[in-house]
Amino acid sequence: MFNLSYCFVFLWALVSAYAHAETQQPASGLTEAEVSQFRRTGAYKEVETTCHHLEITHPKNFRCLTIGKTEEGRPILAFAISRSGALTPDQAHRMRVPVVLAIGGTHAGEIDGKDAGLILVRDLLKHGSVNDPLQHQVFLFVPVFNVDGHERPSPYNRPNQNGPSLQGERVTAQRINLNRDWMLGQSSEMNAMLRFINEWDPLLTLDMHVTDGVRYRHDVSLSMSPMFGTDESLQQVSDQFSSDMVKRLLAKGHQPLDFTPVLLDFENPRAGIMRDADAPRFSHVYAVLRNRLGMLVEDHAWSPYAQRVKTSKDVLMAALELIAQQGARLLQIVHQADENSQVMQVAVVALDWNNMLESGLDIPTGQADLLGYEYTTHSDAPVVGGRHITYHLNQPVVWHLPVYGDIQPVNEAIVNLPKAGYVIPAGWVSVVLPYLKKHHISYHLLTQPMSGVAVQELQVDPATLSFESRTFQGRLRTHVTGEWLPAQANLPPGSLFVPIRQARALLLAHLFEPVAPDSLSRWGLFNTAYEITDHISNHRQLQIVQWMYGQDRRIRERYGEGLDRQLPALRREYQIRMDRDDRFQEDPEQRMDFWISRIPHHDPTFNKYPVLRTDQLLHP
Repeated sequence: MFNLSYCFVFLWALVSAYAHAETQQPASGLTEAEVSQFRRTGAYKEVETTCHHLEITHPKNFRCLTIGKTEEGRPILAFAISRSGALTPDQAHRMRVPVVLAIGGTHAGEIDGKDAGLILVRDLLKHGSVNDPLQHQVFLFVPVFNVDGHERPSPYNRPNQNGPSLQGERVTAQRINLNRDWMLGQSSEMNAMLRFINEWDPLLTLDMHVTDGVRYRHDVSLSMSPMFGTDESLQQVSDQFSSDMVKRLLAKGHQPLDFTPVLLDFENPRAGIMRDADAPRFSHVYAVLRNRLGMLVEDHAWSPYAQRVKTSKDVLMAALELIAQQGARLLQIVHQADENSQVMQVAVVALDWNNMLESGLDIPTGQADLLGYEYTTHSDAPVVGGRHITYHLNQPVVWHLPVYGDIQPVNEAIVNLPKAGYVIPAGWVSVVLPYLKKHHISYHLLTQPMSGVAVQELQVDPATLSFESRTFQGRLRTHVTGEWLPAQANLPPGSLFVPIRQARALLLAHLFEPVAPDSLSRWGLFNTAYEITDHISNHRQLQIVQWMYGQDRRIRERYGEGLDRQLPALRREYQIRMDRDDRFQEDPEQRMDFWISRIPHHDPTFNKYPVLRTDQLLHP
């Protein structure tokens, strides 16, 4: 009874503290995190109050924006801060002022970025200086992206994280992980963010997160994935920006990593680490598909919350300082990348990448020294048994370990882009059009019927068709490949032509090419194309095969003279296989399929990919 009462009092105290944070006013100028000495983080009411307060007190340099609403109806607020004279998208574009976007609370339990940004914005507005980075850019700050998750606090949400005392949930009210939703955009929150990004067009996006709890002493990792881009100059400046960020953070006393390490063996860190390739569903890769810079920031979960907030604040400041110095040149490079996409200077692209270790190439690319701890790998762990690890946190050591960093294109995902663009037949427009709109991709609606259009049509290879055994983000993901073959298409009015020569060409290819890791097909939006909707009964198949084998006139009457003329040769081929192939002879299904596969398909659109390529420009 005593323990139960104690737990009740403890939880009541935590919830009361959170409720107190809801009413906290910014009169003191301090955040709830600071007031509580970083034991707590404020409720979303603090963000709302701060946003409106700063707009009143700094009208020339601050705007409080609502970018959309959550599924539960809460406003998603954004801060726009600048001393450049630009506080709207039009002003920023007209004045050629770079825009930096920082997103906090994508995973609402990983809330370092929110408190760091609130403190940084307050200090920048309060203490202007000659070297103020806000003079040279617009800083957009979304304190909490997943607001609904933020408002469901619990002391149990992040068991591998050292504070604050109450932490929000990882997913939205609909249990969508927002940092897996950048391509599909199936949440209200993400659709609001995509509109916001298309409006402001940030040069750099920083997504603020916290690691999932591997024990080492590095306090932050910075991940970028420029390999997904096609513009060499943009890849080079992305690499340089990452390097510059690491140097600045080292100078500020941090121990940064330039990627988030993945342990090969979670029970033995010295076995090595690998660099992950990520995918376009993540914010920092999605930015690359838009010819922009994207960085995933991961504070270390086991650092105390006060330290993590300081780390995030220093990361944000380092980025703002770099953009203040390099922003004008970086803007030129990304706009040139857009122009290169519009004139289609790249015809072959790699849409997916993986670490060669995942392909079985067990060759380290180098060695690394990671700041870790001594540990014991148990072969028979205490209490539970089995293989587990215990870290000895009073024994800091340096791990000398192999690094597997060889990231190469996935062969099947290297594609030749169409010379003109893609065609969406009218019957599939309702499925595809929302994604073109949300990603700001240009298209033309065909208002007149078109006959005999030269296209390439993907003939799906049924042997490659597979569906994942469990849903992901509520979707049944699909893997399919095939061969693009020449064909003639008759297009009814209402079909779409989507030109490849546009600034979002790479993003377009990732949506439409089925081998891309986050294509519409991969997310299961085209699954009906791969479903058998009609079949021939067994007795009817047997009857047709008997007619074909016996060269019955009814084959000519039903299927035409072309197939009828092939029957003698088919019978000879069939007999040869019966004589020479024991497996064929012993398998009735193979023998049946030999004949039935020759007749015109009774379900003609089965396994027809619903997107066509074309080298011919189509006009409305």
